[in-house]
Amino acid sequence: MTEQKIYYKKVRDFGQVFGACFGFIKQNFKPLYGSLLFFAGPFLLIVAAVSAISFGSNMAINRIVRGGFDEIFETLLIPYLTILGVGMIGITVYNVVLNKNIIENETLQSNEKLTIGHSMKNLWTDFTRILGNSFLLGITIIGSLVVLVVIFGGIISVIGEGGGGGAIGLAVILVIILLFAMLIFGPILSFVPIAAMFVCQRDHIGIFPAIGKVFRFMKDNFWITWAVSFVGILTYSFLSWFAQVPVFIMTLISTFSRIKDIESSGVEGFDTSTSMTFIIVSTICTLLTYGITVIYHLIVIYQYTNLEEKKEGQSILEKINQIQ
Repeated sequence: MTEQKIYYKKVRDFGQVFGACFGFIKQNFKPLYGSLLFFAGPFLLIVAAVSAISFGSNMAINRIVRGGFDEIFETLLIPYLTILGVGMIGITVYNVVLNKNIIENETLQSNEKLTIGHSMKNLWTDFTRILGNSFLLGITIIGSLVVLVVIFGGIISVIGEGGGGGAIGLAVILVIILLFAMLIFGPILSFVPIAAMFVCQRDHIGIFPAIGKVFRFMKDNFWITWAVSFVGILTYSFLSWFAQVPVFIMTLISTFSRIKDIESSGVEGFDTSTSMTFIIVSTICTLLTYGITVIYHLIVIYQYTNLEEKKEGQSILEKINQIQ
């Protein structure tokens, strides 16, 4: 029996959203990950390698021991800028290609298979559109964070000036409220940008109209969307942590060995190199983490399109009833 092809235009319940995610990966594993590796892989590989070389387990300790934090800033500025620039391009290509796989799969017949070639359709146009809109979204998020920091900083400052146990109590309450707000709105704030970028690419609209569209379809479905996103984040976090276990182990081993080197030979005899094995393992684990990110991305898209289909399907039924 042929497995039914997975399309995003379908109303799904909680479990079916996750089933569609893993089903899509199963059906399109080779073209999906093949296209991501081919188009986004080189950029992500550069970012992972530079991060491992410049911010490896030995590097940070070496710079602190030898020259302090000023030395860290001067030496790691270029690697940091490289990671920032190449990383933004790589993540944009990654999102564009991943969304392209989902969008192009929707146009195929049930007996047609997705290929890497489908990812190349209007790739440059989609890339420039998403890159520009990602920049606008990033500026907006940074600006919003600055405003929030200033507001909370001002509130804490006013509370601190009051002094006494009451001020400490108010500060604790404020922190609890902040943590509670992060728990409630965090999964939604993770959900919205991914869904909005998908809508932006698919419907050829700007990021802010796309965000408005996401919120419109999410209306009256806040808590189910929160639950899907929350479980998706937990799934991603667990798998990502598991993928990074080799790096954690090597970091601990390397850190303890360097401390022994300092104790036995002093700062001058301290090895300043980062292990090639650590660089390779860290790079591979980072690429695996990018691969795992596909899971949460798909969960978000299938939840959004579920809300979209549910809302539009209801609108169509209402129009049919009006005609009758």
